[in-house]
Amino acid sequence: MPAISSNFAKIGHSQHLKRNFSFAEKDLNFLDPASTLFHYPYALYSAGQAARTDGAAQQISIVSQRDRNRTTVIGDSGGFQIQQGTIKFEGDATCERMLRWMEDHADYSMSLDFPTGGISPGNVAMHTARLDTQGKITAMSATNGLSPDYNACLSQSLLNLDYFVQNRRPGKTNLLNVLQGRTERESKVWYDAVKGYPLEGWAFAGTHQSAFSLTMARLLDMYDDGLLQKAKWIHFLGISTLEPAYLFTTLLRCVRRYNPEIGISFDTSSPFLSAANFNMYTSFRFDKHGCALISVPFAEHSSTGDTRTLNKMGRDLAKEVTIARDGTLAMRFTPLPVATAIGSKVTVAEICEMRDNRLRVTTDGVWILMNNNVEVFKKAFEALNRSFDENALDDDVPVHVRAAKIAIEKIFEARVLKGAVASRDLLQECSALLDVFAEARN
Repeated sequence: MPAISSNFAKIGHSQHLKRNFSFAEKDLNFLDPASTLFHYPYALYSAGQAARTDGAAQQISIVSQRDRNRTTVIGDSGGFQIQQGTIKFEGDATCERMLRWMEDHADYSMSLDFPTGGISPGNVAMHTARLDTQGKITAMSATNGLSPDYNACLSQSLLNLDYFVQNRRPGKTNLLNVLQGRTERESKVWYDAVKGYPLEGWAFAGTHQSAFSLTMARLLDMYDDGLLQKAKWIHFLGISTLEPAYLFTTLLRCVRRYNPEIGISFDTSSPFLSAANFNMYTSFRFDKHGCALISVPFAEHSSTGDTRTLNKMGRDLAKEVTIARDGTLAMRFTPLPVATAIGSKVTVAEICEMRDNRLRVTTDGVWILMNNNVEVFKKAFEALNRSFDENALDDDVPVHVRAAKIAIEKIFEARVLKGAVASRDLLQECSALLDVFAEARN
C-alpha cells in the first residue's frame, strides 16, 4: 500500500497544479476509479499527518472523498509522529482525535501505540518520567526485567488501547492491535499484554518488519491462542523492498489455509519520499541474483529544453547490471524500464526549471513524480506476485529469499501436522534463514 503523504492527499482540494498538462489534475488521484492514468484501490494514510490538530482533521482530501465501496484505506494512528515531537501528546484528547479521524476515514485502523523504535534516540524518556511518578514503570521493570523506557511504551500503549476499546463506535472501522518490540523477549511480553483486547486484526511494527523469526513466533502464538484463525487483517508497517513483500505473500498463502478470508498488507512511503527528494523510479529487478527498485536523481539528467517523455528518459538511463561470481563468467543484463501512464504524457522540460542558477524540479513535478513512482511500485509488486504463481521452482528468486519462503511454509506445516513443540523447534533451527533480512537492513 502506498503510504500517502499529506501534501499529495490534498491534490485537487487545497493543493493544485500550477500549469496545464495533457491530463486533468484529478487524474493524479490513483484511488479514483475514474482516473485516466491508473487506478490502485489501496493506500495507508496516517492520522499523525491528517489529524495532527483539530483543524487539520477537518480538511478534505483524496482519502476523505474516496468511494469506500471501491477502495481500502488503512489508517495509522500517529504514534510515530508523537514520538518525533510533531504532535503533542495530550492523553485522552489525542486518542479521541486520532480515533475519530480513523473511524471516519479508514477501513482498518491501528491502535495508538508508542513505538519502541523511539527508545534509542531518547524520544521516550519524557514519557517514562511522566508515567513513573507513582513508581508504576519501575515496578513493571522489576517484574519483567525489561527497561523502563520499554515499559513506558507498553504502558502508554495499553492506556490508549483501553481508551479505543471503551470509546470506539461499533462498525465504523476495524481496529488492528499493533505489536512492538526490538527483541524476542520484548515482542513476547508485548503480545501477552495486548492479546486480550477484542480487536479485528494485527499490525507488526519495528523489528517485526524484517526479523521474520519474531513475526513467525508471534503468528504461532496467535495460532495457539485461536486468534489468528479469527483475524480479519494483518498489516506490516513501513516496508520498501521487494524481498520481504515476497514473504508476505508466502505468509498470506499459509494463513489462508485455516483463515480463508484474512487479508495481509504492507505499506511503503518510498514513492512519495523519493519524489519529495526529486528522485524518479524507473525500473526494478527481481531475479536469482538480487532484488532492487531503481531510481535516478531527476534534475541531474534533465534540462529545460528536454522534450523526452519521462518514459523515454527512463529508457535512456537504464544501466547494465553485472553479476560476478568467483570461478564463473560474469553475467550482464539491463533491467527493463517501467513505462507509466503519466510517464507517457509528461516531458522532462514540463516539470523542471532554472531557479537560483540551479536546475530544479517544479512543485508540479514533485506531484507528477509521486504518481509515477507509485505506479512503478505497483507494477513491481504485481510482477513479484506473478512470479510467485508462475514459477513453481522459485528459480528466479534469490537463494536466501527462497530459503526463507520454504522455512515459513514448513514451520506452518509443522504446527498443523506435528504440533506446537515441533513448530517451535523448527523455528529455532530456521531463525538464521529468517533474520537475514534484518541483518541486511541494519
